[in-house]
Amino acid sequence: MKILFIHQGPHKVHAEFAKSITDRWQFYGNDRKSIIKIFLRSIIKDKYNADVVFSEGGSGLPLAVLKRLKNPQTKIILLNADKFFYLISRTSFPKRWLMSFLISFVDHIIAVSEMNKRFASDYFDSTNISVVNAFGVNVSFDINCRIDTSNILFIGDHRISDKRFDNLVEALNLLNKDKEGKFRLYLIGSCCDVVEEDFNWLHKVGFTKHPEEYFSECSIYVHPAEFDPFPVSVLEAMSAGIIPIITENTGQSDVLKKHGLGFLIMDDNEPANIAKKILEIYSKPVEWKKEVSLKCKEISRIFSKENQVKKFKKTFNEILEKL
Repeated sequence: MKILFIHQGPHKVHAEFAKSITDRWQFYGNDRKSIIKIFLRSIIKDKYNADVVFSEGGSGLPLAVLKRLKNPQTKIILLNADKFFYLISRTSFPKRWLMSFLISFVDHIIAVSEMNKRFASDYFDSTNISVVNAFGVNVSFDINCRIDTSNILFIGDHRISDKRFDNLVEALNLLNKDKEGKFRLYLIGSCCDVVEEDFNWLHKVGFTKHPEEYFSECSIYVHPAEFDPFPVSVLEAMSAGIIPIITENTGQSDVLKKHGLGFLIMDDNEPANIAKKILEIYSKPVEWKKEVSLKCKEISRIFSKENQVKKFKKTFNEILEKL
């Protein structure tokens, strides 16, 4: 059986998933212009054919459906690791219609979180949706963070509308007005490129090959996302014992609830509420924080690369048998 992985990069986690099932990969583009260009070129000439197309995200569906139209026997499995289903009800009618049309060709979905599965279930038969969580890439189980410090960490790209790290900066500003600069915020990743504010307590680290240097110096990781399927940065911070504070619309919210850590989840990402939650967790006794920190590290170990790739391969093969 010929399995083709079509991708837009791919993400390191998705690459490991794909390696476990096939060595046939095809780039479908990573922005609107390149996606359209490759799609149009493939109408005329497409050297990649397959019995099964495994698509990294909804942006790969146009190319996947094209292959299906050329060969009606081709099956499509979608890796739902993006905002595709979250966006359907939030977009214009023409685009919503196109997205629904593309979904009609999908045979099975593998979602990276229970949250993504819930959103996908509004548009797709839930019995044909499996869940395989991602794993942390830069894990640091050998590090024990400084649980008594007031240093806060965030890791993310520049997509401010998704990640809402701007609200986190404002939250720290609110806290430090009362606490005279006690709290420090470390931003890692391209998020620094769009943060214009400059404060003595704000450290714009940017890209670094050694995020573990900051894992050891921070006690709380805040992920104030508007919507984020299953950010590996949360697991990576937890691997060092850092206590995560996340929104309900962050994929790990189901994981935290399952393990009795629902009190680390915020109902919304308004700056005042983020500040309140940070102060609440920071003000807890050190022994309480050490206990939660240890539990976070143990939870992160569950989502190891070995475990999740093995689970993905098993799930994918079960889907093939079903199809």
